[in-house]
Amino acid sequence: MKRFWLINLVLFQATWFVSAIYTDRAWPYLIAIFLLHLLLSPTVKEDIRLLILLPIGVAVDKVLIDLGVFHTSAEVFPLWLILIWVMFIISFNHSLKWLMTMPLALSALIGAIAGPLSYRLGAELGALDWGVAELNGLLILAAVWAGLLPSLVIGYRHLRLDFALDKKGA
Repeated sequence: MKRFWLINLVLFQATWFVSAIYTDRAWPYLIAIFLLHLLLSPTVKEDIRLLILLPIGVAVDKVLIDLGVFHTSAEVFPLWLILIWVMFIISFNHSLKWLMTMPLALSALIGAIAGPLSYRLGAELGALDWGVAELNGLLILAAVWAGLLPSLVIGYRHLRLDFALDKKGA
């Protein structure tokens, strides 16, 4: 499927908006979106393999929640936030693949801008609340995402290299 990147983009955006609007009630829709992605994806094995990066994103958000940068209505770490991370990570093979080939400094800049904007919009839609002054939260998120996105890119590059080596050995 040559144009799967577009399908993935739509599914990821649907995941994000369903999560932001329905939060704790979003999970059945999010699981359906994820399963649809797997049903349609031309690279299911590679997509699943990328989920080894999932704990990095979840851990970062968990620390941010524990430090009080933002909070959600969930009593435990929200399932909808995990499922956003799932779709974000597997988008590296598809609609976000362009990020994986750029210089790390540029991915840091993109992370520092796009990461905080996503959380800000999530707060505007009611998915989360700031635990600190909004500007402070955005600055913290900019610093975190300036390191997080390049780290995920590096992880992706290593996994893709390992996967390519596995295929050659098979």
